[in-house]
Amino acid sequence: MTQRAVKSVQPFEFRSDFTLPPAQEQPAAPTEGQLTLTGPELAHLLSQARSEGLAEAARLESIQSDERLQAVTLKLNDALADLVALAGHLEAGAYEGLDIMASLDLINATAQRIIDGQGDLFAGR
Repeated sequence: MTQRAVKSVQPFEFRSDFTLPPAQEQPAAPTEGQLTLTGPELAHLLSQARSEGLAEAARLESIQSDERLQAVTLKLNDALADLVALAGHLEAGAYEGLDIMASLDLINATAQRIIDGQGDLFAGR
């Protein structure tokens, strides 16, 4: 003989007169200013709010990324302008006796800006 464990007990309404059970209460009609939603309507609204929130977050992230890349691009453009100036300085120095320290300082500053800029390009990844 096997025994089974009782997991839950539900009350049983015994009626000896064989009448129908009382009707279940209907939810009250919404009062003015009150909104009622069915389960699927609520699920749809929650899904829509979630998708709109994700879209807004992606838009803001894109704007921030664009601003960061623009700032890095401006720094790299400055560094490239310094390289053009350096080329002009080296060309002029070839004719007038080159000032080596000024050229080395300009080379080091430009290289540092380019290296820092490249690091900034990949900082968000």
